[in-house]
Amino acid sequence: MSDPVIKALEVLNDALARDPKAMTELVNMRVPCNKELSDHPTIHTTLMGADFRLGVLGLLNGALGNSPTGVIGAEGQTTDAGKFVKVRRFIDLRLNKLDMLT
Repeated sequence: MSDPVIKALEVLNDALARDPKAMTELVNMRVPCNKELSDHPTIHTTLMGADFRLGVLGLLNGALGNSPTGVIGAEGQTTDAGKFVKVRRFIDLRLNKLDMLT
């Protein structure tokens, strides 16, 4: 059986190679969500001010992962506020992790 995380990384990195600007903007995008979604056991959200926010990597990690800290991440140049200026590559966060759930 094929590893869905590896497949997702292949697709994400291919999309990044084809349009780095669009992929960087997508990774930086956060939409408002409610507390019920933020309480999901695997979907990753963030609290910005008084609002919960969801990004594409948080949703992908919820769909593909079983780790409390996620299975897919991004590397690249960031601002002081943590937004990406440019995503360089998407990575497998399972490597060298100790928090994997089985």
